[in-house]
Amino acid sequence: MAGRHRVDRGQKGFSKSHPAAVQDVAPNELVDTAAPAGGLSSQEQKAVLWGTVFRVLGTPIMALLGLLNTAIIVRETGESIFGVVSLIATMSLLFPFADLGIGAVVTNASSRAGKLSEDPVTVGTIQRAYRVLAMIAAGLIVAFVLIMIFDKWGAVIGLTTGPDDRWVITLAASLFALSLPTGLGIRILIGINKNQLAVLVLMSNTVFGLLITVGLMLVGAEGIFFAIPGVLGALLGNIVGTIVALRMSGLGTVVFAPPVQEMAQVKLLAGSLWMLIASVGLPLGLQSHRVILSHLSTPEELSRYALMAQVYALGWSVFSTAGMAYWPVFVKRRGDQAGTIKMWIKIVLVFFGVSIVAAVFISLLGPFATNILSSGEVKTGTWLAVAFGCLLVVQCIHLPAGVLLTTPTEMRFQAFCIMGMGLISVVGGIFVAPEYGAVGVVFVAAAAVLVTQIVPDFAFVPRLVKRRDPVELDQAETSGSVSV
Repeated sequence: MAGRHRVDRGQKGFSKSHPAAVQDVAPNELVDTAAPAGGLSSQEQKAVLWGTVFRVLGTPIMALLGLLNTAIIVRETGESIFGVVSLIATMSLLFPFADLGIGAVVTNASSRAGKLSEDPVTVGTIQRAYRVLAMIAAGLIVAFVLIMIFDKWGAVIGLTTGPDDRWVITLAASLFALSLPTGLGIRILIGINKNQLAVLVLMSNTVFGLLITVGLMLVGAEGIFFAIPGVLGALLGNIVGTIVALRMSGLGTVVFAPPVQEMAQVKLLAGSLWMLIASVGLPLGLQSHRVILSHLSTPEELSRYALMAQVYALGWSVFSTAGMAYWPVFVKRRGDQAGTIKMWIKIVLVFFGVSIVAAVFISLLGPFATNILSSGEVKTGTWLAVAFGCLLVVQCIHLPAGVLLTTPTEMRFQAFCIMGMGLISVVGGIFVAPEYGAVGVVFVAAAAVLVTQIVPDFAFVPRLVKRRDPVELDQAETSGSVSV
């Protein structure tokens, strides 16, 4: 198969000539090389099944821990400050484009068949990814320190809570920056069909966050200091994920070594530009609501949005876990156009049906759950729950296309759709936020996804898949996905 490169001695044994296309390498026990037509291989079945099962079974536990964490923070901060704390703690949702789309490229590279440690393209891609993201993290930390020096965090987030903001927010933002390179471990686990381990690692973030929150409470911390547990918990979880991924994949510490000379001229991060563009559009359309509300609405509306968004996130996490498991599945079947389209339609129908049920539960139980969570301090309302339910449904309908369209041409198509969604959501959100608050911005976001993503999906996905160019398919081996 074009794009596979055989070596016998790992990183040190890479050929000194330019990589040449040869037959597939011998598989290791972790990665399936065969993708049966019309079905899933054993490891793919396990990744989809157990990843979803782990998420479903773990969601009540994580929900309890997460809600306990939120309840402590709400009690310690109050309604007005909680919105600001939530804004800082969810910084990764606002700036997913900080990794320049490289995380998605690593998942596709890790999805390649064969023993990853003996594939120079895979090893070189991941090496370069770690080095680039480490430099990005360093640059972001410098920028955050400059904002602190000039005391401009209030202007950046639109709200202030006191003199401690400049120090605490800088620390939280720097922890977020460090999570960029360490987050590649989760991407590798998904690529090697270890979705269940990726789920466990992600769930550990909640445990770490709760432990840090309890620690802050015990030492008497107040206000903005409770923005730290979310980002620090995520960083600790990412570190665990990196250790597990490098061990399970067999890559080891070789990924931290400089790329070998022969890979210097190889385009290893193909497709990351379109992923970067898409990663700018995603937070514009789906995560900018907190910023819009903080500038154009009230602290109370921001808190209502932040609280109900946590309930929504519990449901979305189950669907996104199942959807991400299909990422390497679609990568391995890029040459089977008819089978890919058939599988995509089936997944869309299943996701649509189950998401309707989940949306009903959110609409009915969301206000009750948030009332208990905040001890009655934050009133969310039924309409806000219905709005998030609608957003969940449209997101789930689009999710399969997000992990399917991953060649450069297809990513370009997705990038334009996502940017359109982001612009409509932001402009519409700015228009409705002063009068309709949190309910308005969420309904606008749901409508934007429907118009700019779902409609184009059904109009163009089959056509794009049928027009796939064999040459581009080979080039796309290390390109990225524009999945949410």
